[in-house]
Amino acid sequence: MVQKNRMGRRRGLAALAGIGAAVPLAAGAQSSPRAKIVYHLNQPGGEEFSYYRQMLTNVANHLTVLTPGQFDLKVVMHGPGINLLRFAARNDPQIAAAVDELKLAGVKFEICRITLTRGNIPLSQLYDASEEDVVPSGVGRIAALQHEGYAYLKI
Repeated sequence: MVQKNRMGRRRGLAALAGIGAAVPLAAGAQSSPRAKIVYHLNQPGGEEFSYYRQMLTNVANHLTVLTPGQFDLKVVMHGPGINLLRFAARNDPQIAAAVDELKLAGVKFEICRITLTRGNIPLSQLYDASEEDVVPSGVGRIAALQHEGYAYLKI
């Protein structure tokens, strides 16, 4: 009987680990996968903006289980969802502070141009928003992000 030269699972894994240790990571390479998440916001804020408060709390809670610098988290707003920035953050200091903290942590808030155009809403009416935050279509952006492998969350 001919003995095949088999490495075996344990020796094979050890060999692969050794190879990985001998090859330096390329510049910019990351040791763990980058989390990609999109939150879909298209609802009104509710009484005393309770829906927006809960949504912001959920995003903040989500950040506690992500590795800093190893995530791409976006809140895409369209329809009544832009009222988070149009009314809630502009009129409630706690909501404004929550938005500020999330932005400082790396969360991107993206705004639907179609909603702005159809509602004749100038960007200046939105809290801490700039042209670089505007996407052509909120739902189009969400679909594109899902195609890119983003996890979709709707609260």
